Amino acid sequence: MKSLKKTKSKSGPSRLTMIIIPQSVDRPLRFSVSQTTLRLTAFIAILFVIASLGVAAIYGAKQADFNRLEAIQAESQRKDQTIEMMDEQIKTIEEQQERLANKQADIKKMMGIQDDVPVTTESSQGGQGGSGPEREALVVDDHFMLAQQLKNQMDLQEKELDNLLAQVNNDTKYFRALPNQWPVAGEISSNYGWRKSPFGGRRESFHDGIDIANESGTEILAAADGQVVFAGWQPVYGRTLIINHEHGFATKYSHNSALLVEEGDKVKKGDLIARMGTTGRSTGPHLHFTIMRWEQTLNPLIYLPNPEEDE
Repeated sequence: MKSLKKTKSKSGPSRLTMIIIPQSVDRPLRFSVSQTTLRLTAFIAILFVIASLGVAAIYGAKQADFNRLEAIQAESQRKDQTIEMMDEQIKTIEEQQERLANKQADIKKMMGIQDDVPVTTESSQGGQGGSGPEREALVVDDHFMLAQQLKNQMDLQEKELDNLLAQVNNDTKYFRALPNQWPVAGEISSNYGWRKSPFGGRRESFHDGIDIANESGTEILAAADGQVVFAGWQPVYGRTLIINHEHGFATKYSHNSALLVEEGDKVKKGDLIARMGTTGRSTGPHLHFTIMRWEQTLNPLIYLPNPEEDE
């Protein structure tokens, strides 16, 4: 009996054979690939995946840099806009200062007061003193807020000078045109000036009047003698009235549920003109009350009497 011996194959390296048997062909299809070719193909595929991941990582980093650059450009644009708004505010203050100086000169002439001793604005090495609260150097936004506070003070000074002129001239029409009648009873829910949006979000917006909250239907009165120049619907403000008064004054009443006067009607201070509501963009019943003079908005609390003084 002869013994069987295992022998090494002399046919070369092992191969992978794939057989495909289609239904429409008698003979099967054979594909044979060597292990070396498979390893090389796998290696190339891995390199391709690694290269793709690298390209994706580089693209992500570049995109992040681009997004940061866009954020920096947006912040720079916001600061530029703030500086532009501040410049416009300062220009308005300078024009108002000139009006005040002219009014002061008129009052002095009427009262026979001599001109003040000239004061120079040039820098001097003279004595300085005093103390007060300290703070870090102001940034652009703080400068803008400071300009707004200064304008409020100038508005108050101009109002007092107007009162003096009216008293000197015994001008009763001026006092009738002065918007110093509270337009509605209620609680001030938002003041004049920059504020956070009542509708959420991080941005601040400039509020050009005061909001006085009360129940829907509360009577709204004219703040001064005048003529209705607008009575209708405005985007955001809802049902709105605008009344023109003498001496450049105008008042606006917004978010009303009903308007009781029409365009062209003449009204007296204290007349019933509307009823409170929450029309337009509003979080609840209130009156948005704006005072304007020469098309510039003013803080209504400068003209409205202190509520405690009315008690």
